[in-house]
Amino acid sequence: MMICTREQRHQQSIANIAMRELKNVNVINMTIMIGGGMKNMNSLFERLKPEHKATLESQANLYPSSIKHIIQELNSSYSFIDLKYGSVIALSSFCSLPNYDILTINNLFEKHENISS
Repeated sequence: MMICTREQRHQQSIANIAMRELKNVNVINMTIMIGGGMKNMNSLFERLKPEHKATLESQANLYPSSIKHIIQELNSSYSFIDLKYGSVIALSSFCSLPNYDILTINNLFEKHENISS
């Protein structure tokens, strides 16, 4: 049996409250500070190069569940390092990439210069 101090019990309750609140958060746009002003960072799906978007959309009829999952993950991610390993492999396969190393995956997306205010 573990005995917690009053402070530890308080910290745990704060963590539980925060987790409940985080479950209710639906991130649409990520806002960041750039050069003293607020900017919206585009999701990976928004930054996905047009030829790769077209490739995914063309395969949506054959693999609707897989494509939907990949698009949802791309819409909720802002950096390719946030993607799940399985999604990276699937994305590589659907886009007929030679491999799924970091540079290859990074080249699927437009650079961050497209950040809009």
